Amino acid sequence: MTWSAPDPTPGRPTAAEWQREATTLFPPGRIADRISTVLLLVAGALLTVVTAVVAVVAVVSATANCDAAAACVPGGYIGGAALAVGGAFVVGVATVVLAVGAWVRRRTSWWIAAVGFVLAVAVVTWGGVVFAGAADGAPTSGASSSTA
Repeated sequence: MTWSAPDPTPGRPTAAEWQREATTLFPPGRIADRISTVLLLVAGALLTVVTAVVAVVAVVSATANCDAAAACVPGGYIGGAALAVGGAFVVGVATVVLAVGAWVRRRTSWWIAAVGFVLAVAVVTWGGVVFAGAADGAPTSGASSSTA
């Protein structure tokens, strides 16, 4: 008995029938599509993880001296960080679901992952702009400069 041809018992498909009716999520002709999709999905996941770490450090740093005396409100910092991290996570989950759906339907999926990555970058940028806007609007501590 060899591994290439199943035992020809009644009710079991022959080797030719086995290969003709075989199904897989990774057909040989679409392996480049699957690899590029997986690489883009991994890049989006790494972007989300790095954004989460940077957001935590930035919020802690920005709100370290935030109290009533400083007249500082940490809502803008937390909102910008949450928008960046949460938005990238939601886009990533939606991208994975749509890419796997395309795999099941035997469609190309690299473009779904590419659009998802671009959207994740856009959401992280938007969250960064909100965070920076909160930082620009915060009063500075120390000596104030005025012109005469």
